[in-house]
Amino acid sequence: MKFLVVVAAVVACAGARSINAGWVLPPGNIGTSGILRKDGSTDLFSHDFAHDIVAIGPSGIVLKNGPPVQLDADLKMVGRSKRSTAGYVNEAGNIGRSGIVRTDGTIEQFGHDLAHDIALFGPSGIILKNGPPIHLDENLNTRGRTKRHVVGHTGMITDWGQIIQFREPFTTIVHEGPSGIVLSDGQNIQKPAV
Repeated sequence: MKFLVVVAAVVACAGARSINAGWVLPPGNIGTSGILRKDGSTDLFSHDFAHDIVAIGPSGIVLKNGPPVQLDADLKMVGRSKRSTAGYVNEAGNIGRSGIVRTDGTIEQFGHDLAHDIALFGPSGIILKNGPPIHLDENLNTRGRTKRHVVGHTGMITDWGQIIQFREPFTTIVHEGPSGIVLSDGQNIQKPAV
């Protein structure tokens, strides 16, 4: 009797593991980290979404919390929001937590603060945890919002493109106004006249 219980448990574990492994289909592959199609397009799943997957099948994904995700013949999600916490891919390029890569080859890198302030990505922009959303046009250029500064440990690049070398490591922005920036190392950075 004990042998049958052990065999049943092993079979159940092996069966559950193979369900989550994924599927290889003519239009592409489905796995716990995302969907890779034969045409090269991808849908990457967020960490939370990946851990919410119960089962993967050729026509969709069953989740622990929420409705199942149905897939069409080209492995595209049907009837589900295109917003994502992992990133977004469209014809103009890719948007992710580290920045935007456009198909024309231009790259817009996000600073550390902006990357950690992102809540969701979508086809028309980025929703932030704190502050107004960043609207994007059809070429993934920002609309109606100023860019943010890129700040590192030893320097920064202002939103208008000026490179600043800090006098002391780990300098921070103390105050920012319409005419410039005051840094904690004592520097006053004047914005150029527009």
